[in-house]
Amino acid sequence: MNIIYKRLFELSIRHEFFANGKGRNLNLIPTKETQNLFKSGRMLFRDTPNGTLVLYRAKNDLVSPEIDLPRPKTFTFLLQSNDQAFIQTVSDFDKLPRKFSSGDFLHFQNLPAQASTDSSNPESLEHEILDGRRPMRFSSELVLNPNPGTVILQVLDSDGNKISSGQDFNGQAFPVDRNIQAELDGKVRFEINLNGKKEGVYTIRLRNDLDTTTLWTRDFFLSADLNLSNSLGVVQIRYSNSPDHLYGLQEFYRLQLNRKTSKWTYYIVNQNKRIDLSSSTLIIEDRENPPSSPYSQYQFDQLGSTPHPDIRINDHETVIFRSQVPIPYFERPKLNLELRRNPGNRVLFSHLPNPLRHSPVKTDGGDPISEIYVYI
Repeated sequence: MNIIYKRLFELSIRHEFFANGKGRNLNLIPTKETQNLFKSGRMLFRDTPNGTLVLYRAKNDLVSPEIDLPRPKTFTFLLQSNDQAFIQTVSDFDKLPRKFSSGDFLHFQNLPAQASTDSSNPESLEHEILDGRRPMRFSSELVLNPNPGTVILQVLDSDGNKISSGQDFNGQAFPVDRNIQAELDGKVRFEINLNGKKEGVYTIRLRNDLDTTTLWTRDFFLSADLNLSNSLGVVQIRYSNSPDHLYGLQEFYRLQLNRKTSKWTYYIVNQNKRIDLSSSTLIIEDRENPPSSPYSQYQFDQLGSTPHPDIRINDHETVIFRSQVPIPYFERPKLNLELRRNPGNRVLFSHLPNPLRHSPVKTDGGDPISEIYVYI
């Protein structure tokens, strides 16, 4: 008897920051719920150099599955990294108008009707920013101001249906509109217990006692998987009730991560006082990029006069320059940024340093700013 496995889908991880475009230091791990689904459906999960491959055990016709899983069906993977801090530093996770911030959680998913069978043109997964991740059972408390008195606790599943938030001491399900009394200081305490429910995105919200106004709402990814807390996000491949390929043609998906950009701000510090800034002018000039460079050529504006009237570094005169446009983060450094002094057009630095990738990014006027200190 021959055992035949056929490819169901392939999911690649791409990242603009890396020179080869691959998502280095990123991997996908099926949740426990999905691992059980693979087992019951006689399916295999394999890591590949580009991402992930899922196969199913087929009959002798090489197409029909031995176990035909009912629809709708969702396969969920945890997105993890062995250098999570670095990945967060160089990645742009924003989903405008919302910006990704500490405590947020990424949720990637396909659109079933757009499944691609073209390996050269995989479906690019959509993403949203969730307010966090939680186990299936958790407690929460928050303060509402002004004190609303009585609030209604509601839980919505990923389809937008209201469901019970748990059970009382007698094992009876709470009503989908559950009344909770706020304390005198406006503090509201509640517990969510969705043990036995499917993992996924759930909305937790508090409404006023007339159920006309939302006072507080959060979107969380809930799962019983113990590795959830160590993950950047989740990736879900979904199959709806319509045919959209589950079995038959192989599908191709791509998880595309974008690199961060920032305006580079140079602080030129006259540490040795060998340059008379009162009679000299400093400029930053971007010469031609080497072949195959991912960078453009950039213009830098001087902020303030020479030296800057208000900012001194370690009590030394300082000249400040900032790029006119944001510059992308990239694995390879930006070369040929020259610091020149006039009169004389003398080159002080042939290759100004790039910002450190692990350095925090500040914000100025809504623009992300990377600071670089150069001592002359």
